[in-house]
Order: sequence, then structure tokens, then C-alpha cells
Amino acid sequence: MRILLDLSINKYGLTPNEIFFLSKCFQLLTKEHPEHEWIFDPFQKTKGAISLLPLGIKKTLLLERLQPQVLITTGEVLKKSTGNFKQIYFYNQENEKNKKDNSALRHPSLIVTTSTTLKKKITASHAGKEMQITVIPAAPPDEIREADWSEKLSVKEKYADGREFFFCFKEIGPASNWEEVLKAFSIFKKWQQSSFKLVIAGKIESGFKEQFAEKLGSYKYQADVRLLDQEVDDVDGILSTAFGCICADPDHTGICLLSCFKAGVPAISSAVELFDEEVSGAFLPALPAADELSRQLINLYRDEQLREMLVEKGKEMHLRYSWKKSTEKWMESILG
Repeated sequence: MRILLDLSINKYGLTPNEIFFLSKCFQLLTKEHPEHEWIFDPFQKTKGAISLLPLGIKKTLLLERLQPQVLITTGEVLKKSTGNFKQIYFYNQENEKNKKDNSALRHPSLIVTTSTTLKKKITASHAGKEMQITVIPAAPPDEIREADWSEKLSVKEKYADGREFFFCFKEIGPASNWEEVLKAFSIFKKWQQSSFKLVIAGKIESGFKEQFAEKLGSYKYQADVRLLDQEVDDVDGILSTAFGCICADPDHTGICLLSCFKAGVPAISSAVELFDEEVSGAFLPALPAADELSRQLINLYRDEQLREMLVEKGKEMHLRYSWKKSTEKWMESILG
């Protein structure tokens, strides 16, 4: 079977976790199923006169030449009349936010998402339309594991001056409400009078670095905040040593929460944009607002039994997810 993979991960606004999910799944699938022909980025590698044609015509000609049985795409959805092949469309969370090209969702043979929440939203916004939608969950990274005592000590010395710290997943930009996390941390610090630190793993949007540095420079607890360089720092290893984790951005893959569960780190996250409603009892719910976040930070600090309960529930929960299950569901979708 010839399978074309038009993932276009740098073009269609996929989140880093969605990129990781697709890359991981198809890395495993191509290794596990060499009997199939897997062609990545089939519309990018063109030579001669065909490369000068408009994209739509170029795609049609390439599809006629390649004669695939399956096309998996994250971007442009081709009309059913384009060819006699199965078209699988990966529906990402940016698509949901922008509501772009939703009329095109009637064309794919199958829509794939990582989230039961997104599936419900697609179904609700296309009531009366026949669409096949399947949920293929992600899993935590293989590298994530619980840290031992010496690892925790080493990481705290390197990244938090030997102190306990909260870890936070948060993209930083003019419209990302990142200030709410700092406000919540301020409230916690004033209440507890502690030496706790805040370690943030997140990308600063292009053109916002100077403004962010200026605002952070005026923050009362700036000395207690550290921003990781995700290209240099071992984010997974640092997360595993945290006192608690704030998953402050929507993540419909669930990889951030699942990483906390696997690492044995109690987590705070929004209950609104869950990837799977069944995980709702394994973390502390809080919308990305300072008052709710600060209250849950205080709860994590003062209630040891609550922490232990969250860790145990998280451990039970992450065992339900594996890359083996993810790739099996992909193959069912491809072959079905």
C-alpha cells in the first residue's frame, strides 16, 4: 500500500505537542510496517515544469502520478473528486480556534483528532453532516520517568538554587495571558512566605522578547522565576523533579498532563479543554486566572494527602495510554 504523508508541520499551525505526536507515531509506523510504502511530504519535492504550476494543479498531477491508496494530511483537504484514494485529515487545535475551512471537513474519508473534546466540537458544529471521526490518543514521552532523590537534589541545585519549585508549561506572547501565572505565583509567595521558585518551559513569540524581558524585570519575584531554553535544557528531566506542575495552555494531545502523571508530579490544569474527560479526577482544576491558580498552588503546598492522591491517580491514568495503542489505532484507521 502506498501512503502519502502531507504533514506540513511548519505551515499549518500545529502545536509542538501535535508535531511530536505525529512525528512519533509515523516514526514508529514506518518501522513497524515496512510492507507499506510511506512517502513523506509528497507535494514538496517537485522538479521541472511541474514545480512552476499552481499548488492545486501540481497536487492533482502528483496524485495521478503517485497513485496512492491513502493520503494523510494536516493542511489542505482535497475534494473527493480529486482521486480514488482514502483521505485522512488530522484536525488540530489551531483549526478549531480559527474555524478555518470547516466546510472542507465533509470531504475526508476520515477525520482524526487526539481529543474527545475536539471530536464533540466538530460533531456539534456540523450537525446533520455525515462525517467519520476517530480519536487517536497520544502518550507521554518515553524519556519521562520518576526522578530519584539524587536527581531531584541535582536539578534543584542547578535550576532553583536548591529550592522546591513549581514547573509551568506556558507559551509567552502578547495575547497568551502569561501574566496570570506570575500573579498567581505572587499570591502564593505572599501567603506562604516561602523560597519557592517558578520554572517556566515555553516559547516566547517572535518580536515579544524585549517586551517580556521589560515586564519580567519589573516583577517583584523576578529572581525566583527561571525561563528554560527548550533547545538546551532537559525539560522532561526538570519536570520530574518539580513540587507541582501548572499546565497553563490548552493541550488537546494531553501530553503535558500525561507527562506529569508518568513523572509522579501533581498537576494543575483547566478542566475546560481536556483531551479526555476521564482524566478529570487526576489533576487540580483551575482556569488560567490568577485567583484560581493561586488557590490550587496553596492547596498543593498545604495538603500532603491531596498530593499523594493526585500522584496515585495520575500513575493509574497514564498506564491507559501508550504509543503502541496510538499506532495500532492509526493502522486501523488506515486499513479500515
